[in-house]
Amino acid sequence: MDQNKPTLYLVSNSLGDDRDLPPRTKELLEKADWILGEEPRTTSTLLKKLGISKSFDLLNEHTTEEELQEMAFRLSTTQLTCVISDSGSPGLEDPGRRLVPRAWEMGVTVKSAPGPTAAIAGLTSSGFSTSPFTFLGFFPRDQKEREREIKTYLNLGHTLVFYETPYRTKHLLESLSKLVPGDRRVFLALGISTETELSFRGTAKEVFQKASKIPKSPPVFVIEEKKSKLFR
Repeated sequence: MDQNKPTLYLVSNSLGDDRDLPPRTKELLEKADWILGEEPRTTSTLLKKLGISKSFDLLNEHTTEEELQEMAFRLSTTQLTCVISDSGSPGLEDPGRRLVPRAWEMGVTVKSAPGPTAAIAGLTSSGFSTSPFTFLGFFPRDQKEREREIKTYLNLGHTLVFYETPYRTKHLLESLSKLVPGDRRVFLALGISTETELSFRGTAKEVFQKASKIPKSPPVFVIEEKKSKLFR
């Protein structure tokens, strides 16, 4: 591989506990010619903690298609670009995923500095089957659309893993309580890797009954696999 070829690194952040931060994160950010962060406060706080005095640009849900194309062109002329999200690994249900295909199109080498991922942390903590599993990202905000998609994926029989925003956790739990059969349990992890981490495991209705006491914290949902000879 050409060592002089422009490279985009997907650099992992911690999920909540700074001790989970991979050592390569600091090393790569120190070497980076260009840094892209998700939110200004989170990115500046991280750089400050690492003792790195560098400017950065933002890549988030407000980034337009025109700005994304400009970023892709700049990638092709920059030796080392690092993308870092607010938490976990960039490219998985965050704005970094919009840039990666364009990087390939521009002939940029794409590499990953792997680290914590909330989806895998939730899946392995659930105690449910990890093979096969399906990662669903986020469901639609509209309740009817959300419940239609949930029904579709439940029919797969796989273990299902997905995210939601802290402000819609209870709404999603309500939908699950109506749709997930009693023989498939639900696991909910809140604030993974933080000091206030919480987890709940039981039927969808049982977990929903505890919803009034659930704090607003980043959730990861896991639905147990369908019990059959095909999904053991």
